[in-house]
Order: sequence, then C-alpha cells, then structure tokens
Amino acid sequence: MHIHRHVRPSRLFFYLSLLVSLIIWPLGSLAQTESARSLFSDNKASILQIRIIDITSGSKSAIGSGFVIESDGLIATNYHVVQLAASEPGQYRIEYSAADDSTGDLQLVDVDVVNDLALLQTQDTMPSPLPLAMVEPDMGSPLFALGNPLDLGLTVVPGTYNGVNQTSYHPRVHFTGSLNAGMSGGPTLSETGEVVGINVSTAGNQVSFLVPVKALHNLRAEHRARGQGVSDFTQRIGEQLKADQADKFSRLFALEWPTMSLGSAQVIAEIVPFAKCWGGSNSASEKAQFRSADRTCRSEDNIYLSGGFNTGVMEYQFFWLEADKLNPMQFYAYYERLFGDFAPGNKGSEEDLGEYRCDSQFLALAENRNSDSRKSKNIFCVRAYKDFPDLYDVLFLHGTVDASRAAFISHFTLAGVSQDNAKRFVQRFLGVAKWPS
Repeated sequence: MHIHRHVRPSRLFFYLSLLVSLIIWPLGSLAQTESARSLFSDNKASILQIRIIDITSGSKSAIGSGFVIESDGLIATNYHVVQLAASEPGQYRIEYSAADDSTGDLQLVDVDVVNDLALLQTQDTMPSPLPLAMVEPDMGSPLFALGNPLDLGLTVVPGTYNGVNQTSYHPRVHFTGSLNAGMSGGPTLSETGEVVGINVSTAGNQVSFLVPVKALHNLRAEHRARGQGVSDFTQRIGEQLKADQADKFSRLFALEWPTMSLGSAQVIAEIVPFAKCWGGSNSASEKAQFRSADRTCRSEDNIYLSGGFNTGVMEYQFFWLEADKLNPMQFYAYYERLFGDFAPGNKGSEEDLGEYRCDSQFLALAENRNSDSRKSKNIFCVRAYKDFPDLYDVLFLHGTVDASRAAFISHFTLAGVSQDNAKRFVQRFLGVAKWPS
C-alpha cells in the first residue's frame, strides 16, 4: 500500500527555499574565500610594511602598512603611520619591508593631515602599482582590507562597503570588517582589485573606517603638479589646517542652528553634520540635592597631528541647574565648583601650544547685542599654536549669576581656529544659546 502525504504549497515553498539557501550559502562563502585568496596572491608584492626606525637604536618604533601607487616608486600610507619621522627627522627614518623580505629606505614627499594621508618615495624598483578606483562601490559590495596587523605579516580581512559616513565633516568610508593596529595605511580593495579606500581606524565590533580613495587621487594630483617633494612640512600642514577650518566655519555659519529647551534655557541642538549630541538628567533621583540636566555636542572630525596633539575639535555643552534641597548659599557653592571644573575639549602639550590667556569679567549680556539682560560671568581663553601661526584653541564659559535658585552654564571648545572665526562663533553662540529673563 502506498501512502501519499499531502504537503501544503506554503510548506513546500519553505522547504525549497531552505534547500536553496543551504546550497547558496557555502557557494557564496567559497566565492568570497576565493576572491580573498586571489587578491592576496595578485597584490601582495605591492603592499608593504612601513617601519619607523629610531636612528640611534636601530630599532622599530612604529609600524604600519603602505602600497605602491606609481611605477616610479610612489607609495601611499597614513600620516599617523609616519608622523614621528615627519616631526623628528633627525631621530627617525622610514623604511619598507616587502613580501619577498627585501627592505629599503623611504622618503616622505607629501602629506594631507586632514585626511590622514602621506606619500612616500623610494628609488628602488617596485612591483606594479595598485589601480585606484574612479567610482564608489555599490552599497553592500564585498571589500578586502590588506595590511600588516600586529607585526604578524600580510593579512587580508574581508568586509562590506557601507557607504560614506554622512554624519562626519571629513568623509570616511564605513567598512564592516576588523582593522587592527599595523593595518593603518594599507589598501582596501574591491573584488576587481581596485583600491577603494585606505585603512585608517576602527571602532571595534566589525566597525572600521577608510579614507575614501578620492582623497588619495587629490593628494597625488597635487604632488604631481608640484613636480617635487615638499620642502617645508610644517608650512604645508599649517596651510592645510587653515584651509580646512576656513571651509568648515564658512559652512557652519551658513547653516541655521536648530534649538531645543533645556530647563528654562534655549540651547543648540545638533548642527548636522558637524556634531553629535548626548544628554542626561537626574530627574529620577529622589536623593538629589539639586535638579540638573545637561547636553554635550562634539564633532567627530579630530585631526591627528601627533600622539598627544589633536586639532579640529568642536565641542559645546549646556547645564541647567535648579536648587531643590540646597539653600541659596549651598547652591551657589556647588555652582562655583562646577564652573571651575571645565577644561578644554582637546589634547595638546606645551611643546605644541602656548599658555591659555583668559579674560574673566562679570557683565550684563545686554551689553552684547546678541542676548538678553541677565547678569553673567563670561570667560574667554585663547592659546596659540607654536608651529602654525594664526591658529588657536579657544575655551569659552558663560554662566548666569543673577538667580539664587537656578543657573544656566554654557561652554564651547574650538581647536585650530582663526581669531576671526572664534569671535564670530562667540557672537552666534550667545545669540542662540540663552536663558531669557
């Protein structure tokens, strides 16, 4: 006797889909593995380990990756990979190590600190250059990052193209893959072997970032147009920083600055794409001696100049305080401590920056044509960049002082800005962020 089992069409479709997926999944995984193997084999000779050598000890002080982009020995990497040699050429030199274990000297010939790129030159014969892509990949395209992680040798890391990060002022490609220390400056390739980005940083958990290849196109074109290497890197970097801040603040001042409420004050919301904002309050605490709410907004476009010196930062913060269980004298004492705890929002050392020069005074904001008549304390501090004339870090603090049971504090830090743009920012800031009387 034959038994016939009836299978509903929906269940049959499910079984067929499952079978197809089980067949396709290993094929897709196999195809990616084959692509990685092929790209590794075809391009490993053109991908180098970049070494920063302490001249006195003869030992490696830093490593990264780089790759050949011209047949005459022009090589691309990150600026942060070679920064020690750029800043202290008397102490450090640059060399490469190739896949065949050959080594040779490299000369730094150009930089783009805003995009964290550098060009190196060797007189040695190099393998074929890697082709630079002319168009962006499609969203979801497979990519393959190559470099020298943790001094373990050349490695290929598969991942996915997720487009250019739209919340960043300086474009960065979002790459779903694990970049590790030592891979900085290496190429990320498409399946066809074209460079679509330069490995630069990671946020962990399969979230990494690449410098778009367009920035490398531009730097190479500038270098070729000059016809020779840069003779004064301090001047070159200073020009790039000044041009970047001029463009950034021009765009910033052309935008409408959105606002929102914080307590009884009006504060600045996110100025896309310049800053991301976060906030909190203690409203759920029954033991709080006072009520507070805060909001902090910070740019994600720091420019690396050295291990202890970043610039390009823009940060602004707001605090609303109300006395609850504190009497006026206790409340004011806490407020004074909070006001005195503010610090600049970027790193720097005395080798890079002068001392802050501050002007502190009590005044009525009615004297500023931008704001209301509340009495306040304002502190405006400036420190100059030692190597880059006409650039400054600015720290500004504003706090109301005419109410016994409430206060509003606002703060901003600007790093690497001209005096004119700093003054314009103060005026715009005070005109938007305020506690009306």
